[in-house]
Amino acid sequence: MRILLAVHNAYTDHTSGAAHSIRILMQWLQRSGHDCRALATARFDGKPPDDLNAHLSQLGVPLRRSSPSKAFVRGVRKPANMVVGCPTVDFALGGVPVTMLLTRARASSPAERYEMEQFLYILDEVLREFQPDLLLTYGAHALIQETMRRARARQITTVFTVRNYGYDDRRYFEHVDHVFTCSPYLSEVYRQQIGLLSAGLESPIEWSEVEAPDDMRRFVTFVNPIPQKGALLFARLADMLGSRRPDIPILVVQSAASAGGLNAIQGLDFGRYPHIMAAPATPRPADFFALTKILLVPSVFREPFGRVAAEALINGVPPLVSDRGALPETVRGAGRVLPLPSWMTEFTTELPTVEEAQPWFDAVCDLWDDERGYATASEQARAVARRRYDEAVVRQAYVDYLGALGPSETLFEAPT
Repeated sequence: MRILLAVHNAYTDHTSGAAHSIRILMQWLQRSGHDCRALATARFDGKPPDDLNAHLSQLGVPLRRSSPSKAFVRGVRKPANMVVGCPTVDFALGGVPVTMLLTRARASSPAERYEMEQFLYILDEVLREFQPDLLLTYGAHALIQETMRRARARQITTVFTVRNYGYDDRRYFEHVDHVFTCSPYLSEVYRQQIGLLSAGLESPIEWSEVEAPDDMRRFVTFVNPIPQKGALLFARLADMLGSRRPDIPILVVQSAASAGGLNAIQGLDFGRYPHIMAAPATPRPADFFALTKILLVPSVFREPFGRVAAEALINGVPPLVSDRGALPETVRGAGRVLPLPSWMTEFTTELPTVEEAQPWFDAVCDLWDDERGYATASEQARAVARRRYDEAVVRQAYVDYLGALGPSETLFEAPT
């Protein structure tokens, strides 16, 4: 089967959970014997690389640069201040050939319209030459809708994947044949919201990026301290541990967006607690899991999947997760699911009380102090990971799902 991924995002974006998981999926499909290709732009979800050339060179693969054909340039009216023939780069990453359009025009600008026309011109060439059986895509940009419309006009099956909230308008699915999400939980959310019928498939995880040795695991770790991820609950908990249990070291893995955020919380002075350490974002989760004994995931946001909790299970690290979104489903009985105050949301600015954070404090101390109980929790985490997130199991689920797709089926439940 020939599969084309066409997205309005950078295929190489390591800051985007969607890009990361779909890149793993494309590599899995290629290794499973399918013929895969990718067409993408250079748009990154977060802060783009300062030097795109350096970013591409770090891939460690040969790059071939080119410009659009003269026929394309003659056929499109470009903005006066834009260079004719915005370049593309071709390379193979993980065995998947990729064409990347190296433009990042400002949204709604004349240059963006030129960029879209160029993307669609390249898309038409790829559809004609590659003749895919399936077109896979994601995202809310209008370019994606036109991409799917053109594929469908060529009798190509369109597969749209939803990795987050915000697609609660049926118009997003006008040119879609099939939909899959990153979790059964998210599929059920959309079924209830708009009657969407989709396959909830566990998000792909490459174990080599995640697994870490366990001989230096000495920290209670919190990743990405921003409000959505439960920074305020963590702040209260860290203060409680710092004053009552200074023997329990804490590691905060920051991102570019969250650096320094905890120190800005009024009323708390983490400088008093030398056992609380901060670390920069790491490209491989294995780098911080090598140091992690217990993982905290106190998200107030309704996580569509909860990737870091699944990664903890793979490492035998018991995750303590909130009762929001897909997190209870993700851990499936391993680790512990703990309550958050119902009033806490991603927009809350008030710290929870000591009493409200007490279940989290007790859970950390129980696991830390009970060596036998910790060993049992660690083995339970590994068992769930082997059953639910083993690469062979998840890869086969995707291969079976995509291999069975045919002509368009009913995407929405019939009204009752």
